[in-house]
Amino acid sequence: MPAVIVNEDRCQSSQICVAACPYHAIGMVTNEQGRAVAQIYDTCIDCLLCVPACPEQAITLVATYGIPAQPEVYDGIWAVVPDASLPSRDFVAWATRLAQSVYAWSGAVLLGADQNEGMLLSAGADMVVRPATAPPEAAPPLLDVLVQLVDERHPQALLFADTPSARELAACLAGRLETEVITSMVAVEEDLSKRRLPFQAQATETNTIRWTETTTTRPRIAVLPPTV
Repeated sequence: MPAVIVNEDRCQSSQICVAACPYHAIGMVTNEQGRAVAQIYDTCIDCLLCVPACPEQAITLVATYGIPAQPEVYDGIWAVVPDASLPSRDFVAWATRLAQSVYAWSGAVLLGADQNEGMLLSAGADMVVRPATAPPEAAPPLLDVLVQLVDERHPQALLFADTPSARELAACLAGRLETEVITSMVAVEEDLSKRRLPFQAQATETNTIRWTETTTTRPRIAVLPPTV
């Protein structure tokens, strides 16, 4: 049984979900009221790309899964950027292309005070999140914000745009999550059989190449320019 169902009352027959499904597992049918609505076929593999694609939020998780039908709970690739500048936008666009290559959901974490989320959404991210606006004495540290993001949204990878502050923040996050941070990249490849991103990292102490697989319980953390 597919993990998602269609709320026919919400469905407006846009067929955006049909186009979003890479497995051709969604089609249009006429319901009892004579309206054209989306239908999820049994060939669905639960990639969940259709959920954030629907502008009417008409596709939801089956209730027995016990989690809300919001995009932030799904596996995805997140770009962590300091602002909404053009370099940050390019980095988000690059991370989005990586996510799309393995049919993953993509998001952006905007760390700075810049509120131009639209700039990053235009780069292709499905969602942009940023620390809540609050007085400095009340705002949680960025590290706590990222730990909460991992706990709530279960990302496959967090890719930090390469800056000195990003390297420090990524290293602290890796320590909190008891995982490693990759700062010397050779390549990022796609594994479509697993819909994962293996990272080909340069082990500087031995000058050798090694592959690192993303775990299912902790995200891969990497600090890198969008040119690897």
